[in-house]
Amino acid sequence: MFTDPPLAHVGLSEGEAERQGIITRVARLPMESVLGAQATDRRQGFMKTLVGDGDDRILGFTMIGADAGEVMAAVQTAMLAGLSYSKLADADFAHPTMAEGLSSLFSGVPPRAARPESNAA
Repeated sequence: MFTDPPLAHVGLSEGEAERQGIITRVARLPMESVLGAQATDRRQGFMKTLVGDGDDRILGFTMIGADAGEVMAAVQTAMLAGLSYSKLADADFAHPTMAEGLSSLFSGVPPRAARPESNAA
């Protein structure tokens, strides 16, 4: 089904991760914060990602916004390559594009949850 603005999704959703007992970190970015969206005045929508809490893998990505399918393809490629989210956070993307929002999105991933230390004797 096609929507306006487009919807694109790859990997797990928050609900699917929760049902599978997978601990994730979630980052969200409104499209109005993406420089490419500002430059083209196509600001509707958001980006969202799920990252594994234990290993920094990208587990899922959802976007509603202009060029969502093409942006999703970049994230899917990173997922297939097994890259950590920090590779996209540190990447330089062309301007003005919607994909340049990926740097901001992945820079917003919360740090790993603190794990209680075990008191093994």
